[in-house]
Parts: sequence; structure tokens; C-alpha cells
Amino acid sequence: MSALARCFVKAGLRISAGLAFALALSACFASETELVGYWGADRPVAEGVYTHTPTHPDGLEWDRPTWSGSIGLSQRRYVSDAENFPHQNARFHALFDNVYIVQSPREDGVGYGLAFVYEDGAVVTYHQPSCSDVSEAVLERASVVLDAEGYCPIHDLDQLTTLMRALYVAQDGQLRIDGVYRRVSD
Repeated sequence: MSALARCFVKAGLRISAGLAFALALSACFASETELVGYWGADRPVAEGVYTHTPTHPDGLEWDRPTWSGSIGLSQRRYVSDAENFPHQNARFHALFDNVYIVQSPREDGVGYGLAFVYEDGAVVTYHQPSCSDVSEAVLERASVVLDAEGYCPIHDLDQLTTLMRALYVAQDGQLRIDGVYRRVSD
């Protein structure tokens, strides 16, 4: 079974079916503690009311949003009082231009992905990479060894930044989009 498939299975057992697709992918790059702290967190997403729509593996968006609610900032974390916010307590860290590393707390640690921020923070798309998306040579240079469950354990922000940049460059910026947030009002 591939690392991505293991990520789907493990996360799918822990979360509700309605959010399984959006959250199942968030675990493949992981750390035991947060690597993006208060001072390292950027705030590229505008506060307001958003909808969240996952995408199918073929790149097409689902026919309707699966979540909507107000998103705000607290302690440089994105939060919502609306139930089942897929990225509760996420922090962003600039990688370059409109590309950000996203750190999301999980039950068993912290997961990482990439986000692309558009229209002054009113539209955010995200990609939840799998360790298998990164070449073995890049993993080796970054001193990352896949664990028994197929996760890439990350130990510091420099290591994470190196891996995410390499992933982006290797794909020439053409990464699968796993979901879209759109601001619908302030």
C-alpha cells in the first residue's frame, strides 16, 4: 500500500466521513511538535466568512461546499467557531510569492501541506503532499527517513522548508489541488 493510501486509511478511521477527504491527506509530512511558532507565522488569509470545497483526485471540485463559516485569527492561528472547520488552528509560513507551508495540529502530532493564496487572501487552494511525491534523493539530502506507517517525520523548520521547496520545484508548481476556500463575505 502506498504512503498516501496509508494516510487516507489512518486518518479516515479517526474523522467524520464528511471531512475525511479534506483531512486524510494532512498527515503525510508530520512532526511531534509545532515547527511554525507565533513569531514565524504569517497571516495571508483575510478574515471573513468562507466556504470550503474539496476536489476530486481528477482535479474537479465537488459539486457543492462541504463547510462554511467565519474564519478569524487567534494567536496567529486560523480558527472558526463553526463546527468541523477542516483546518482549525492552522498556521501559515511563507515559502515564496503566494505559496505557504500550512501547519495543522492533529490528534497525534502536527501535519504540513502547501497553500496558494490569491485575491488578497480571499481565495486559498491547498495541496496535501505525500512523502512519495518527493524523490528519495531529496529525502536523503534532508535526512528524512520514512517511518513504518509511511509518514515523513520532520524535525525542524529548515528541513520542512527544504522538502516543500523541492516538492514544488520538482512538480514545476503544478501540484494537485485538494480543496478550495473562498471568502463569501467580510
